[in-house]
Amino acid sequence: MSSTAKGQPNGLATLNGNGRVPAGQVRLTATATLDFASIAAGAVGTLTVTVTGAATGDFVVVAPPGNLNVGLVAFGFVSAADTVTIRLLNGTAGAIDPASASWKVTVFTA
Repeated sequence: MSSTAKGQPNGLATLNGNGRVPAGQVRLTATATLDFASIAAGAVGTLTVTVTGAATGDFVVVAPPGNLNVGLVAFGFVSAADTVTIRLLNGTAGAIDPASASWKVTVFTA
């Protein structure tokens, strides 16, 4: 397995030859209870989580709760220093009001 440098066109974090994050790369984590408002069909809901040390361009992994409604797609990105924005896309034909739940965010920095 070849290494991939963070900041390359694919935006991946650096991986070593074994596919693992090297010891020199920082992993930041945060857990937050998020309560998205009702999301209309085809719309996007947005909330933020504080992740101290996160910087724009860092690689983000979002772990939604296990009971996330079918039809919702979650993704996240560092939108400002120390801030990860989580967006939920409602791909269904009806509104969905997700339950308040605990979310985990992991950010990999260079």
